[in-house]
Amino acid sequence: MAREAEFSNPTLELPGSWEDTLDSASESEAGPDSFAQEERPMARWLILGLCLLTVLGIAVAILLGTKGSRQSPDAAFRAGSGGGGVLMSSCSGPSRCEYPMPYPWGTWPVTYKYEGSFPDGFVWGVGTAAYQVEGGYKDGGRGASVWDTFTGANTVGMPGGNCSYCCKAPPCSINPGVQDKGSTGNVATDSYHMFPTDIALMKAMGLKHYRFSISWPRMFPHGEATGDPDKRGVEWYSNFIDALLKAKITPYVTLYHWDLPQALLSPPEKGGWWARDAEGKPVNEVLPNWLHYVDTCFRLFGDRVKFWVTFNEAWTFTKLASGAGKAPGIQPYMNPMLDPYIAGHNVLRAHAAAVDLYRRKYQAQQKGQIGITNNFDWREPKTNTEADIAAAERAIVFNLGWYSEPIFGDGDYPAEMRAAFKDTLPSFTEEEKRMLKGSADFFGLNHYGTGWFSASKDPGWDNSYGTVNESGFVHGQSKWLYGAGWGLRKLLNWVKRRYNSPTIYVTEGGWSMAAITPEQGANDTGRVYYYANYTSEVQRAIQEDGVDVRGYFAWSLMDNYEWEMGYKERFGITFVDYNFGLDPNAPLPNTAVPTPGNQLRRRKKSSCFLEMLWRNNKMTSPAAPNLCVEPLIFEGKYRDTSGCKRVIDVYIGHATGSVSGTKPAAGKTVCDNVTDVPYGPGILQLSGSTVICKNCSPSSSFLQGFWSDSSLGIEWADGSLWTKVF
Repeated sequence: MAREAEFSNPTLELPGSWEDTLDSASESEAGPDSFAQEERPMARWLILGLCLLTVLGIAVAILLGTKGSRQSPDAAFRAGSGGGGVLMSSCSGPSRCEYPMPYPWGTWPVTYKYEGSFPDGFVWGVGTAAYQVEGGYKDGGRGASVWDTFTGANTVGMPGGNCSYCCKAPPCSINPGVQDKGSTGNVATDSYHMFPTDIALMKAMGLKHYRFSISWPRMFPHGEATGDPDKRGVEWYSNFIDALLKAKITPYVTLYHWDLPQALLSPPEKGGWWARDAEGKPVNEVLPNWLHYVDTCFRLFGDRVKFWVTFNEAWTFTKLASGAGKAPGIQPYMNPMLDPYIAGHNVLRAHAAAVDLYRRKYQAQQKGQIGITNNFDWREPKTNTEADIAAAERAIVFNLGWYSEPIFGDGDYPAEMRAAFKDTLPSFTEEEKRMLKGSADFFGLNHYGTGWFSASKDPGWDNSYGTVNESGFVHGQSKWLYGAGWGLRKLLNWVKRRYNSPTIYVTEGGWSMAAITPEQGANDTGRVYYYANYTSEVQRAIQEDGVDVRGYFAWSLMDNYEWEMGYKERFGITFVDYNFGLDPNAPLPNTAVPTPGNQLRRRKKSSCFLEMLWRNNKMTSPAAPNLCVEPLIFEGKYRDTSGCKRVIDVYIGHATGSVSGTKPAAGKTVCDNVTDVPYGPGILQLSGSTVICKNCSPSSSFLQGFWSDSSLGIEWADGSLWTKVF
């Protein structure tokens, strides 16, 4: 099928000759004329003896090496001729510079198998983050976050909004890292106000697991280290969790998804995660604030939340926050070879402390799980030379291993990183190592794409001495996103090998596609194939490779605020019509940004494909017909939960319709077919499997509903269900 080829794998562009490949011996200790002279008889015997000794030495080294899990730091690197310590080889662990499996070099899949089942109890879910969807940025006493300041939102007068670099008078300035100028999370998808609509949407798609984050500044506007949380924030999250559970949707909660309370970052007095002492050593000054916040969440919500993630993608909010497009992106924390490692050290210690607190005070009684989510896009060696294999291994270890090794390894950073970074990597105390080791009940993994990786003489911004190239891979809307389902399978195998087969949850994966209208957005065939190919490789990793993958969460439930890229990039499996207009609290230009109250949600083909996956728990073809229903499905007779009659007429063209029927008489709550009074007529707006009525509910002038295949009816945002009468 042509569509299967859309996400098929590329042909690797090989170098024109072996001379084009980095020669790992080009800077060896031996000179260029080492063996140029003609051999003499005596020399031949000497050389033969030396060769035998060398072979024997190598054999002994291999035997000794198999007893350990990785090379010593000194063995991992070779100094270059320039004396700069050029990194030439760094293979460790069971692979020992073997090409990463399960696909040998040159055998990457061209097509994918859409067959086979997933284990019973496999968790299918979707996710969002508070700043990306909630909006209501000043509602309920919420405090300013570093992302509010970063985007140029009006934070004047907000709790915590008076930091050293904060806005003093609107319109506020925008950080240079923001690409979509004028966009903010002020309104986003308006989920703070529209969460009943979001839950109706989830019910309609048969979703059973939802991952979301709690906004720290909504709970503690100043990031307080003592005292009670804001009651309005507690009430909102408590009501939201209750509504999820009522809808039979299990909550998966991330405690920190990048929205640090602005009150905790005000250099030079307050450094947040980036705090350090006069000698430049990390100082975890926000640890008391952090522990008070997470303790409060465990105490207030842990009776209903059984799956906690401490941090989402620490690599992203530390490494990319040092001038590469993520908040805070400010001086004096803009050195990508120093500042992320100070922040990361504080984050890892905060993670360990949170897990220790949960296990000591809550886990036995609440019976929940806790862990962390780290991220990595697979790096495939561009050639099967040792140089490229080693470079790709370094890229994985220096990025994913940076935050994973202390937790799933021996409590410290990877030995390869310590050898490369030397004093740049701070040191853990023995007690901190003890707390870090094993401080996760599962391995949370975010993964999106794949790229080729080649060895280089340039250390690069992560010291891996390699470069990435995505030639031949299919490209998403996002500049950085290149797809290959087999890359996820390789990454899952790498985690299994390196960390002794941990329990893995793929906590994020998704594909960005541009769209302006709901019709364009709904027709996301490319995203359908992305999920089909990636989940098929997850299934094979489980069944064929024995990787212990317990769940897969698609990103995201709906289009939302895509961080510094604003609202132009769309990752949602639901299209959001943001109702663009004027936001007086956004920076200039502020006339084409989301507004609250009337945002339409429309399911995309990818949403309907995923619904088939999680309903059947087995693979299905992405080319299956009729993935989503059309508006004509709404035509017909219904009964609501109070027994009243409804009749929907869909007009020619299917974009509009009307509804009429009966409702209970005054003083009654149910229809009895005797005293009932007329209902309607109401005018309907239809878009795919979404229906909107502007005069169907006394509590809402914009009531949204969604067709549900499982209920054979309409799930409405007010909690009602209209079941079709056939």
